[in-house]
Amino acid sequence: MARIGRTVVVLAICVLTATLRSAPIDLPPIPPLPDTGWPLAENAEPFARALIAHVPPQELDAIASSNPEVVPSVFRNLGSALLSHDGALQAAVKAYATALVHARAARIAHNVSSTNVQMLVVFQVLDPLRYAGDEEYRRVVDTILPASLSPSLPEGLRRAAINELNRVAPISFDTAEALTVSAGLVTRPSRSRFVDAGSAGARILTNGSEGIEASIFSINSRFVKPAEARRFLSAVRSAAPERRIVVIGDDAMRSALANDLSALRIDFIDNFNRPLTPWPRDPFSIAHTPDGRVVFVNRPNQQRNREEDATMVRVLLDGLPKSLDERWKARWTTGATSFHNGQVLLTPNAAWISIHSVEFRATEILGIDHVPVEEFGSAEGVARYTGAVQRAAKELAELYGRPVRFIHELPRTSEQIATLGGGAGFDLDSIVTLLPHGDGSTEALVGDLSLGGKLGADALSSEWREMEKTYALHGGARDAVINFQHDPAATGLQRFLDRIARDLAASGVKVRRLPLLMVPSPLLTNDDERPETPYFLVTWNNVVLERSRAEGFASGLASGDRAARSAFKAAGYDLTLFPPLPRSVVLNGGYRCASNEVRVIH
Repeated sequence: MARIGRTVVVLAICVLTATLRSAPIDLPPIPPLPDTGWPLAENAEPFARALIAHVPPQELDAIASSNPEVVPSVFRNLGSALLSHDGALQAAVKAYATALVHARAARIAHNVSSTNVQMLVVFQVLDPLRYAGDEEYRRVVDTILPASLSPSLPEGLRRAAINELNRVAPISFDTAEALTVSAGLVTRPSRSRFVDAGSAGARILTNGSEGIEASIFSINSRFVKPAEARRFLSAVRSAAPERRIVVIGDDAMRSALANDLSALRIDFIDNFNRPLTPWPRDPFSIAHTPDGRVVFVNRPNQQRNREEDATMVRVLLDGLPKSLDERWKARWTTGATSFHNGQVLLTPNAAWISIHSVEFRATEILGIDHVPVEEFGSAEGVARYTGAVQRAAKELAELYGRPVRFIHELPRTSEQIATLGGGAGFDLDSIVTLLPHGDGSTEALVGDLSLGGKLGADALSSEWREMEKTYALHGGARDAVINFQHDPAATGLQRFLDRIARDLAASGVKVRRLPLLMVPSPLLTNDDERPETPYFLVTWNNVVLERSRAEGFASGLASGDRAARSAFKAAGYDLTLFPPLPRSVVLNGGYRCASNEVRVIH
């Protein structure tokens, strides 16, 4: 938030040095700014009345260009007058502020420099510091922001201004979307496509075995380098020549891939610099109505530090290509119960989950804000929690349109729940893969850290150098990674995986083990890219299924890729591995997390 507050100060100093001249300033006396807080209404309102009466917006824009040192005082006092309890004055200030932005935009229409765009954002919000820190002020400014950019302006300026606002200001999605609509960059706001979940009649009909009509990726320059995106998208296109590939990305990524989008037949959707993460699997599911419409189902429980992902579906619908829009007749809704698609594995006859898949909803049911581990010392405490887990599972059965099955037996004792606790914090799709077969049976590939450790120990030095390069690890990572497979977090996860493997086998599911590696995050050379956890997983489980094939990220460890292909082949599936998006993996994602699919429904 502080960035936009600093913008006006930095720009004023820079422009002042370059352009200040001694021409007289024809302005009413400007009230001085207070040392703390916002300009007082008793000073700002008389100034605003005089300014509006005697200085037309075009003239104030000219004065601001020639004498930028007056901008903070003039604009911040004008901003205080925006909050006037005098309705007539407030309306007059709103109209004046809007006309002022229009005057500035017209002045720079054909000079879209970064400095000009940044100053235009200052004109749009008047008092950047207050817009960042005063909720009441932000609400008032948001009522006029949508009218601040005329659709007659050059498209490059409109896009640049909206991108900059989204980059530096705490602007809500609804306000930003309204601005893109009024600026003529979005033709139909997503809110008009919202449907009530109960009346939509949509069901999640897919199970992973159907053909993929379109893959949806979120690829932003904050997380992915252009060269990585280019290699990855080229490999997906090569493996799936007829598939629609939809990329939601920012302006920097679109510019970097400008020469590739047409060649690779990428449908690129501009997110206008909204801070979306690279994991579209988590925030929404894809359902279908009986008449063939596609309905994107938003999860109601937002993930911490990923709240903006709740708007990913709306960004998608705002920019959906006309051909897909007409085909899908897409709508969106919000699910009636919490879910996390990385924690749910769908097969034709069941939605498979673990006790951790419904953790959020279970604690909601119990009316608490945490998993009640303090009660797990007694059978009664365990039973109380598992009761809430079972109730949450029944709700998921309604959402996914099939019975819910647990991938392990539910615990009855403190020892059993302690074993299951080793899987807390890990997405189910990163450690288990379920492979449906045409005869109705299901085969499971369950991750195994002991296999991963042996794989790492046997790998060639050249393979380890490639892995270090892939994830930007410090040199000599081999021993540290192998030793980390005995870390308490790793041994807890291994016990959880062994329990899953035993329980699945006891239920009649054929189980194979797949290598899994836990990598200590201090090995990453870039501290800024470290995950919140002290480790990340290199996994071959995080895959997307299509009929009798699977696709995922290559690991950077060639012998691991070979072992994974062999395990999938033994289970009747061909595994295609794409060049990875490394930061998605490092931040504990993977290919299935990094994609969502619209499937062919017959």
